[in-house]
Amino acid sequence: VIRNINEFPKDTKVSVCIGNFDGIHLGHLDIIKSCMENEGVPVVITFDRHPREVLFPDFPLKKLTLKHEKYSFLKELGIDTVLELSFSDFCSMEALKFLDLLHSSMNMAAITVGFNFFFGKDQKGTSDLLFWWGRSSGVKVNVLQPTVKDGIRLSSTAIRELLVSGQIEKADSFMSFPFVLSGKIIKGRQLGREMNFPTLNMEPPEKILPPDGVYITATVVDGNQNTSLTNIGRNPTIDDDSFSRKIETWIVDKSLEDFYGRHASVYFFKKIRNEIKFSSREKLCEKVVKDKEEFYRFWNSTKMPVLTDTSVFWQEF
Repeated sequence: VIRNINEFPKDTKVSVCIGNFDGIHLGHLDIIKSCMENEGVPVVITFDRHPREVLFPDFPLKKLTLKHEKYSFLKELGIDTVLELSFSDFCSMEALKFLDLLHSSMNMAAITVGFNFFFGKDQKGTSDLLFWWGRSSGVKVNVLQPTVKDGIRLSSTAIRELLVSGQIEKADSFMSFPFVLSGKIIKGRQLGREMNFPTLNMEPPEKILPPDGVYITATVVDGNQNTSLTNIGRNPTIDDDSFSRKIETWIVDKSLEDFYGRHASVYFFKKIRNEIKFSSREKLCEKVVKDKEEFYRFWNSTKMPVLTDTSVFWQEF
């Protein structure tokens, strides 16, 4: 990850793609693959903050991927170099000046963007301007049309809407990697142990969260994949006074003592049910048994994909 454009090595011919790539959905994947097909080493140019955070600070955006997750996924896709620019520094730069700066700082053979990529001051940089600049500068320009699946034009916004409505399977089908929540494993109150259901606890990360409920998940810790069940919510049966959301993950056949302080990547595959306040802990335990039965049915009929350990860049951010 290079954060200063002046430090980018000019002796390497590169093919770049530019964008925020939040969620790395299948449309983003098309852009990245097109970038990799051009002459030159593929490089992703992105920004330190989502443009919405700077341009519309009063309307905060819930991201699909945290920075360490996004960079881990890019590495998994075969991208070895990311140029991370400060959006605040470049959003007020004239569009042509921005392109000329990239050209003078990099040995750029090609540039690939999506159809809705706008850049430069007041977002006046358009595809037409990019094509004109490419012809005059000798840089190949690729502008990809929108990716459509199941009649839906893929976008980060569409995926956010699916996630907040609990449509995990649909959202996953639009992304290059299943939706993930990741972060440091913390010590909870260990109430789950009393019900033979010990869980890993994680603080809700600063990103979009699915609605409260129980989910079939898979959890990666130290590169090891484990099938799991995850509850998002406030535990109303056990902690009636709690107002804070919790993320608690049960990993099948695992002792959890050694996991505290480590990084976990929890991938979501299916929502089982909403969070419910039961009349007693005994009723909750009965429902947990049913949840486990559905969990086993799912994984007996579903092959787990190879999942990315997003801890690779965790300590950097």
